Amino acid sequence: MRELKTIYEHENTGNGSDTPFVYFVSGTPAYPPNSLYEAARETLGADGDFREALRKRIENGLVDGTWTITPKAWWFHFLLQYVDYFRNNFSDPYDMEASAVEVLRLIMQSSPDKAWNRVLEFVIKNIDSLSGWNKSWIKQSAERLNVTKGDNGNYYTQESNGSLVQIIGAVTTPETHLDFITDQIIRPYGCLRHLLNVFAIFAIGHEFATHPSSFPRSLKAVLQEPKMQSSTFQWQLMQYDRTRTIRWRPFSNLCDPEWLAGDMLARITDTLDRNVWQERIEKYGSAPSGLDDDCKWQTDYVLDSVISIGRDQEIYFTFSNKTFRWINGTAESKALLSVGVKDIDNHKTEDETLNRLLSVLVWEHRQPIVKRDGIGGPKRPLPLTWASRSSFGVQIDPQHLFGTVATFSEERWLALALYKEGVNSGSVFYRFLNFWKTIEVALKDKKDRWKWINTTAPQLGIHKERINQVTLTNPNIAEYLDYSCRSAIAHVFRRPIVNPDGYEDYVRISRDVKIVEQLGRMAVEQFLK
Repeated sequence: MRELKTIYEHENTGNGSDTPFVYFVSGTPAYPPNSLYEAARETLGADGDFREALRKRIENGLVDGTWTITPKAWWFHFLLQYVDYFRNNFSDPYDMEASAVEVLRLIMQSSPDKAWNRVLEFVIKNIDSLSGWNKSWIKQSAERLNVTKGDNGNYYTQESNGSLVQIIGAVTTPETHLDFITDQIIRPYGCLRHLLNVFAIFAIGHEFATHPSSFPRSLKAVLQEPKMQSSTFQWQLMQYDRTRTIRWRPFSNLCDPEWLAGDMLARITDTLDRNVWQERIEKYGSAPSGLDDDCKWQTDYVLDSVISIGRDQEIYFTFSNKTFRWINGTAESKALLSVGVKDIDNHKTEDETLNRLLSVLVWEHRQPIVKRDGIGGPKRPLPLTWASRSSFGVQIDPQHLFGTVATFSEERWLALALYKEGVNSGSVFYRFLNFWKTIEVALKDKKDRWKWINTTAPQLGIHKERINQVTLTNPNIAEYLDYSCRSAIAHVFRRPIVNPDGYEDYVRISRDVKIVEQLGRMAVEQFLK
């Protein structure tokens, strides 16, 4: 239990005009004085253990009626949490504590602009311990797999019997190492990001002390509440009785953790001794577009999808006698799909072929692929369009990109298009309608459709529990799916009616849509060529 010196007299919330910082206690703003440097200097110079020196200076008191850390003692509490973070979250607590304290000493030696280079040098030198890499399971796994990269761009590992096998989802140890370090810098709660946040708070204090007039009075850096062991902060603007979180920083880049993260990551990347920008120019600068030679133009589309194809950045493949280029998404950009066009003002045929391609991919891999806005222009090695992306995680081996794509009938293409719309939809009700229409394309006669559903549905092993629940009160499951689901979703002029806001309706359709999706796939495979 941490010993806290107690103060029994009432403690006010501090003077907001003398500090760029604020923290909240049960909704009440409290203003710690701009004395972080003084607090660090006082405790670093004290005799004995640094953490003990901090603990002795932490005081509790009343802040607008709440018993908590006083504004005057805030920075001792802040520094103790900073050191405890490294002491409590790593398997070498004393070494980590010593490194964290050394970073503080480097910060205190000079102004932030000079201290930053010293901190960078120290962090890069000790990056594997400060990031947690040395004791991480990710490092152990990477060294155990010992993945290598072949000339063909694929990744391989060696089994215990000595045979070499291709591996998907893992990269070489140096690549894994850099990914780990990057994550610890960029992730809001990464341990290296913790160092950057603390450095930025020191820099804000220094900037306020030297250029106080550059800080608007309505802006404050909001620190985490005392009970939170976090160094994150946000700039908030006070307008009347409301606060707004906004993007702002003082004139100095060193006050911005995002800038610090970018600078640190760039310096670490430079240690790889690779000019990746020049490599990109050499790769794409004189490289011709791999799209069809008879096409002077091309269209590019941004895709919302969790799918990536192969391990390379891009892949060319042929579909319906057209060449397509797929560029996999990254942590910064969504996937892109390009196709050559002969007439930039009229590319209906190419777009319809592209849409059918997406229908096949959704059908084969059962993952949504939503086509966003496209852009057209001259044929080129890289597309013009770009969009920030969401997470991705389904990787497809290029040789298994398509199944047996024969010359499908128009009915089958229609069914695949409807199935794609169902998979791509975020609404379970719209999904149900499209999967049901997929069945209708395959079985146009209602009598035949009902008979097939009643015969087939009980054989769906993966949905047997839900089917048994339905048939307890609706022996004719086709009638139930058609009237109580499909018709109830599509119409409101007669009962039953599905209310999208109704909890029971939402849960019921969410369960039944899986049955209809499976029936739709079976109907297409069985009845459509």
